[in-house]
Amino acid sequence: MDEKTGFENLYKILENECIMSVYQPLVSLVNGEVFGYEALSRITDDNLSMDIEHMFRVADRIGKSWELEALCRSKSLEKAIQMDRSKKLFLNVNPNVIYDPQFINGFTKSRLEEYGLDDIDITFEITECVAVIYGSAFTAAIEHYKSQKYGIAIDDVGSGYSGLGVILNVRPNLIKLHTSLIRDIDKDEIKQHLCKALVDFGMGADIKILAEGIETEEELETLVKLNVDYGQGFFLGIPRKSFADIAEAKKEMIKKFHNKKYIENAKSSVYPIIGHFAKPGHTFSPDEKTYSIYETLRLNPTITEFAIVENDNAVGFMTRTAFNEMLGGRYGFSLHSKKDIRQIIKTDFMRVNYQMSVDDVSRLAMTRPLDRLYNPIVVEQDGRYCGIVSIKDLLNTCTKVEVDVATHSNPLTGLPGNLLIEKEIKSRVFGERPYCITYYDIDNFKAYNDAYGFQNGDMMLALVAEILKKCAVKNEFIGHIGGDDFIVVCDYHEGEEYCQSVINEFKVQVNSLYRDEDIKNGYIISKNRNGVTENFPIASLSIAGISNKSGSYQNLDDFSKDIAKLKKNAKKHLGNYYEIV
Repeated sequence: MDEKTGFENLYKILENECIMSVYQPLVSLVNGEVFGYEALSRITDDNLSMDIEHMFRVADRIGKSWELEALCRSKSLEKAIQMDRSKKLFLNVNPNVIYDPQFINGFTKSRLEEYGLDDIDITFEITECVAVIYGSAFTAAIEHYKSQKYGIAIDDVGSGYSGLGVILNVRPNLIKLHTSLIRDIDKDEIKQHLCKALVDFGMGADIKILAEGIETEEELETLVKLNVDYGQGFFLGIPRKSFADIAEAKKEMIKKFHNKKYIENAKSSVYPIIGHFAKPGHTFSPDEKTYSIYETLRLNPTITEFAIVENDNAVGFMTRTAFNEMLGGRYGFSLHSKKDIRQIIKTDFMRVNYQMSVDDVSRLAMTRPLDRLYNPIVVEQDGRYCGIVSIKDLLNTCTKVEVDVATHSNPLTGLPGNLLIEKEIKSRVFGERPYCITYYDIDNFKAYNDAYGFQNGDMMLALVAEILKKCAVKNEFIGHIGGDDFIVVCDYHEGEEYCQSVINEFKVQVNSLYRDEDIKNGYIISKNRNGVTENFPIASLSIAGISNKSGSYQNLDDFSKDIAKLKKNAKKHLGNYYEIV
């Protein structure tokens, strides 16, 4: 299309308001619920051979940016009154409109008032590439919108621009990962590592992460495993003229993936971190001559591998076998012996973070090419070399943990038992990470067990275990102490939301374990601990919890005394109740 035709088409669009809005759902990857919609503009005149991106480029060139922006924004807001007020509306914005002489400060707020909306209902999406190109306009736009109560999202993060700098400057509420990062993420380990790093960053910085362009079930499952907060894409829901929900089957799929993730996490949470098994190993400077290393290895046959370390960073790694093979042959020694080791060292070695669990490392190690499958693994902490872990030590540790889990799990619920629970509690109480440890007790369980029989009592225990798993969305550790006592260990301070979710689920599902007559009465008839017959209410949950938000413990005795007092107090309240200090 020539420039003249582009101008003519744009004027027709503006004059006749040939723009309509469609809305694509943004979905929670925790429970499958829609939390918002992105408003997308579409040209309504099929005779205009112009796409949306071209339309905005032309508007920029002829000084019509704000006029076009205002039209698209008005069309987006017209239907917003039909949107559930619990949802958010996401509007794309071009920061360059700040430079447009027609830019009207307060335009959006006046339109919101016209349609009965609030600024807290709106989140502005600013494209990362635009943010880079229009630096000063970008800063001005951000300050303009953040001074009010609008949410800010950075779009297209990971598309090739300097997204980290943009995120640091903006401090947005949400970042949207570009489609190029999401496409085939289930098959690409590097993409998974990058995505996980951004998720971890978001958790620490209180920034939500949304994955754009989800197109397959496999991509969705991988993103759920990586703890991405939200998702968007044709697989979840296409843009529509109305504010449509996603298919129920997709919601159930997300919940299923979460349950599956929980089972895997519950299993792996008891694995120790790889850093505890790292041994110093043997290291050389990258400036060391090859013949000098050859002599060191010849005189020390126990050195089976070595790392090349420069300024505390591992820059290379090689096994004795690979080193000898390089120097072997007819000309190997004469070709390489006088070189610095940095010139011939292998740089394609496996390195892992100190904090990774040994089962995660084991899975990664087994994906390596056959010729490097059994090579030791380099362990790093904050980018610095810590040591190496041999495959033998790695597999021995994994095997030991598997035996521990099988030996010390509760046979009824399959949840970790007291030995593993004690390890988890000690690691939190004596560690530095945030935690919230909550204990769960089923009220009137003995009376139910006596009246309905042990088989039904086991069903109630299994129900509580399943509810605790279902509500776990942040890698919570769940253990079964024994009888009707359970424990949940959270790696965050505020456990109230989790407790309330468990209570809500239990109140709905526990009735299925009672006869209709007992539900109608609101109680069952059974004997108390003294053998006296009396009425007992429908089972409920008493929950007591302690976090280290405001203090810590120096020994387990003090922790145990405090939690015992809280449990006793919680039991005094009728019905479902929780208390966390």
